Amino acid sequence: MEDLRIVVADDEVTIRSALVELIGLRPGLSVVGGAADGAEAVDLAKAHRPDIALLDADMPVMSGIEACAILAPLGVKVVILTASVAPSTMRDAMNAGASGYVTKATAVDELSEIIVKVARGQSYVDPQLAASVMSAPQNPLSAREIEVLRLVLPGTPVADIAKELHLAVGTVRNYLSSAMSALGARNRHEAAQLAVKKGWM
Repeated sequence: MEDLRIVVADDEVTIRSALVELIGLRPGLSVVGGAADGAEAVDLAKAHRPDIALLDADMPVMSGIEACAILAPLGVKVVILTASVAPSTMRDAMNAGASGYVTKATAVDELSEIIVKVARGQSYVDPQLAASVMSAPQNPLSAREIEVLRLVLPGTPVADIAKELHLAVGTVRNYLSSAMSALGARNRHEAAQLAVKKGWM
């Protein structure tokens, strides 16, 4: 049986190099490339057609979750590595087609076993991450409210948010008002920060 072919992507050079080297030492596993962001991972995957892509969730240029949404439909099984315990990150990964979701604290031996399981068609979610999602309070925000609050985070003015989302300024203010009310926030910036803290975006 041929070795499972793996692409590894992480923007932290030390982590990426360690994963490439240590996973490549495992019997039955072969790392065909390392990438610094999701876009590089997609290019590598298209060139080498790996069985598995091991992707950091949070990378510049293109996140691992965005890359997953491109690679999963191509038949590449994706395992997302994350430092985040936010339930929204896990939901986004699963919605993008990820087959595995693990923390960066996972030992390489265990990670190698997870890669093999995923390659065989099984799915895997870190038990602690799964528990955090199950125990998370219900998100009171609508999809549109979350979309508006995402743009509030970097300090985007209301008029620019309206332009970005092709909405009237008054409509954006209504969404912000309802989001603030739902979260008990004093202003839109506090609402955005609370939504992030709760893992709802």
